[in-house]
Amino acid sequence: MRIRHAAKTDLPAIQNVIETAFPAEERELIMNLAAEFLREHSQPPVKSLIAEIDHQIVGYVSYSPIFLGTNANLSGYILAPLAISPEYQKQGVGTRLIQSGVDRLIKDQVDILFVYGDPAYYGRFGFSKEPAQSFIPPYPLEFPFGWLGQMLRDAVLPEQPTAFHCVPALSKPEIW
Repeated sequence: MRIRHAAKTDLPAIQNVIETAFPAEERELIMNLAAEFLREHSQPPVKSLIAEIDHQIVGYVSYSPIFLGTNANLSGYILAPLAISPEYQKQGVGTRLIQSGVDRLIKDQVDILFVYGDPAYYGRFGFSKEPAQSFIPPYPLEFPFGWLGQMLRDAVLPEQPTAFHCVPALSKPEIW
């Protein structure tokens, strides 16, 4: 398996993975999110990764930066979305994509990583509710128990819950 940064030319294959991995009511939203991430020019940049097996894209993940108005000394990213082709699920593809992304963020000296997802799945990678409680997502969460974080470096968390904003692609209430 090869993990690499996604290119704009990978979009049709990425959207195919998303189409097969997500339920019908979420597909279009997530496919559009992936397309917007590949066009995004934020600073710090969005990091989209793909997993290839035999030159076929079988997995996709994006990490997008968050922006804190009150604490510029802390840097963070959000993991979303993660998609694995069904025939490659439960074979370590998601694990490799997440670990590769975390390694890259640590190398870039990112302090904290968030995810809004299943605590049972993401808990295996070190995500928990405690670090996330210090941060207020940009929109109300339908499933607040899924708001999780992971400290990537020793950093001081805000004493009071702190709001943040995201790149435009993730700044839509329907995504949250």
